[in-house]
Amino acid sequence: MNALLLVAAAVAPLLAEGDVHYARRAEGAAGTVARPAEIDQALTAYRAALAADPSSLAARWRLLRALYFRASYCGATPEQARPLREEARRAADDGVDGLEKALGAPRGAARLAALKGQPEAVPLYFWSAVSWGEWALGRGTWAAARSGAAGKVRDLGQTVLDLDPAFEQGGGDRILGRLHAQSPHIILVTGWVSREKAVAHLEHALALGPQNTVNQLFLAEALLDHFPKRSEEARQLLEQCAAAVPRAEFLVEDRVFIGQAQARLQALNQGR
Repeated sequence: MNALLLVAAAVAPLLAEGDVHYARRAEGAAGTVARPAEIDQALTAYRAALAADPSSLAARWRLLRALYFRASYCGATPEQARPLREEARRAADDGVDGLEKALGAPRGAARLAALKGQPEAVPLYFWSAVSWGEWALGRGTWAAARSGAAGKVRDLGQTVLDLDPAFEQGGGDRILGRLHAQSPHIILVTGWVSREKAVAHLEHALALGPQNTVNQLFLAEALLDHFPKRSEEARQLLEQCAAAVPRAEFLVEDRVFIGQAQARLQALNQGR
């Protein structure tokens, strides 16, 4: 058995182990807060898989996904979440940079064609965009924008959209829409930010995933924040999200977004 086959044989069971624990991440959750035991075991397995094969895109994007959940849904304080998001950002950069170099750094249509030949590229770019976005939020929107994080998220999200618009029920559009909705408009830094593009992207995402609580909430918030004349439409989206039943495979995540919709709706009803 050659070296590549030996590495693959070592990585596969670690990925399978991580996937089992990741699927159990909501077990024992108290409302919107997950117990960290299962996701920590998933992280251990994914880190071991990536250590065994740093070129494994499957191990890398799974690690990014697990780090996001651990930092965002297990009750971590900002101080506890910071090293997890730093790890995710570094792992994302290493993965994307490594893949682009391995493909020979093609440009334009040739780059997209080459990436489409990599079956794990779409989730890698998606979770890299999420990782950069979460890292940026931890620093504050203005500081993150000036650091170039907004441009990084934009480029990663656009790649997801170009490769597979339907991925994660409009994941590329959701990333770009949220970015355009929340990023500050700074001349010569984020002058490309457009509130109109925010809504257009989020509407596309909602069309692809009409029952997705994140799509509903993000579009509603963009409308309320930037297009108050569409507040009634936003209210209807919030009501739909607030009344949703959490999906079994996204139990904690949906509870969080449903709770945010309920809070925003309550604020609207109280005139705030």
